Amino acid sequence: MSFNGQFPQPPALPPRNPSARQAIPRRPVAAGPVPPPLPLASKPTVVGQTPPPPAAPRGNFIANDLDVISRCPENDTLYATAYWYSTPEAPKFEICSHCFASHVRSTQWAGNFQRQLRESDPNRHCRFSTLRMLQLWPQVLRNNDWAYITGYMNRRANIADCNGLTPVGPEVGTRWFHLKSRDIDNFGICAACYEDIALATPFGNNFEPSATGQPAGELWNCKMTEYARRAMEKYGQTNNWREVATSVGKVMQTPACNGAIGSVASKRQWYRPKPHIDGMVICDACYFHYFAASFMESSFEPARVDFMNGGWNTWVCDMSLLSTKVAFIRANQQKNYQIFWNASRTILASAPCPADSAYGGTWYGLGPTGEHAGTCAQCFAGIIEPFGFANHFVRVPSLSNEKRTCTFHEKSPRRSEYLKKYDNAISTRNLSNFRDFAIRFGPLPLCPTNAMVKNRRWYGRDEFLICESCWEEFAKETSLASQLPHRGIVLPDACCDMYSSRMRTLWNEACAKGDMTDFVTFAKHRAAVYAQTVPRMHEILAITKMRMQQKQTLLMAGIMLQGADNIVGASRAPGYTTYGNSSIGYGFATQAGAQGAMQFGQGLNMSVVDGGEMMQVQQLEKMWKEVE
Repeated sequence: MSFNGQFPQPPALPPRNPSARQAIPRRPVAAGPVPPPLPLASKPTVVGQTPPPPAAPRGNFIANDLDVISRCPENDTLYATAYWYSTPEAPKFEICSHCFASHVRSTQWAGNFQRQLRESDPNRHCRFSTLRMLQLWPQVLRNNDWAYITGYMNRRANIADCNGLTPVGPEVGTRWFHLKSRDIDNFGICAACYEDIALATPFGNNFEPSATGQPAGELWNCKMTEYARRAMEKYGQTNNWREVATSVGKVMQTPACNGAIGSVASKRQWYRPKPHIDGMVICDACYFHYFAASFMESSFEPARVDFMNGGWNTWVCDMSLLSTKVAFIRANQQKNYQIFWNASRTILASAPCPADSAYGGTWYGLGPTGEHAGTCAQCFAGIIEPFGFANHFVRVPSLSNEKRTCTFHEKSPRRSEYLKKYDNAISTRNLSNFRDFAIRFGPLPLCPTNAMVKNRRWYGRDEFLICESCWEEFAKETSLASQLPHRGIVLPDACCDMYSSRMRTLWNEACAKGDMTDFVTFAKHRAAVYAQTVPRMHEILAITKMRMQQKQTLLMAGIMLQGADNIVGASRAPGYTTYGNSSIGYGFATQAGAQGAMQFGQGLNMSVVDGGEMMQVQQLEKMWKEVE
């Protein structure tokens, strides 16, 4: 699982800190009967001689092989440059270096694959780690059927990847499968999950292609959640479809985790770990999503909820913390519940992860000085320690009233980038990229793009300016950088010109020619268009926001005053004096109630968006986009 991008979520609202995901381990092959091979239209002809039967697997020393990533990324993005493998017969069926080393390298078919060093690509996924492929591979090895497996690989690579719970329209071209029976209401899955999961269990025949297809205008999503996958794999070993249908149907009806908002304790089921960790509770949605039907299921038990132990209080699920999620990922990878329990115990005993607030807990930073990548005790216990990077950090003295922001807090300016670099570190077993990023970019403010900011340092020249981040990331090492006169000058008001891909492309062209004359000419034209468009757009949007706030204030004040008026009226005897007028009506018990009705009416009638202004914004935005 990768950290960035979508963290594994219960099938509804995201937990407290949606974040990125980490690579999870290859799934064990189910112990039940192997489904029959998928029918192929025809078996491809193998060029040259059929490969000889594979040799007996040999030991793989993956942990010490720097060419092999630590874990398969499965369907998630791998945020590291790494080797990927494919065969000429099925070039789009790519296999990560971890799966290749684990399953292919020790066979005599290893020479049929070619490897390429590729950069991170969100559209590249490992095709080998699916339950179906892990079942087929030993079969074809025993049968020495290279033609069959390459035919399957080629066909599977042409099936669109699962989009998870994200709804998609018919234009995406996803093929859908539904249950032949009504055992689980509204349980439809995409073709990828049908191939990778359903057909790897005895339950493949329970599904059939959607009879009508996806109608135009409708959005569908795949219901093969993490729990559904584990349940089909677990109960497939005993061919117990009834248990799958009952449990998956129950989970689909479970309310979503409310994250940091929390829930009234008595309104849902809660679980706690064994042995108990003081104060730790997990909602039913997260229990099903992360733990049920897994090797950790027996390590949890229902938490008693009644009036005496705070049943009417608001409880917050502790799986809404990024630190506990990441600790779970590592425990799941290692198949070691103790990793999760140890991390959770420290997390629950530590001060909350801070965001520009006073922090009195233990603070960590990258060694030897602790100056960079400041990390709170919770995130250190759940994110850093489980993956073996604790020795790269040192404890930093902290005053109890000192304001800090943890690198991994959702309000940390570069959190997403830090998580990608940390994901890279986990995959490559090397923290150097994370460290370099923290040292280079951690102290720098984010690029303001086209927004004016005050008293920042700037690079470039009078015709165009480059912020500190874009200078460090892009312009600093280019050939024309030495010709720029402004080096870290502080300006009272300025915005960045080098954030856009257009400007960076033009700058690279200028560097290739060794002449920035054309670039400067375009920068002047761009600045003139900016002056005509962006400030006016910001002004209109600011006025619109102000109107919206005023409207909300009037409506809220009106509701509160009328509510108080209703209470006063209910407490008076008949015949009391009332207030009102012809525009709002009569019968208010107080003058404040009448005033509230007037304010509520003003709020309802206030127009927030002016059609002419919005058309002007569209026109100005079009002008700006042509040069941005």
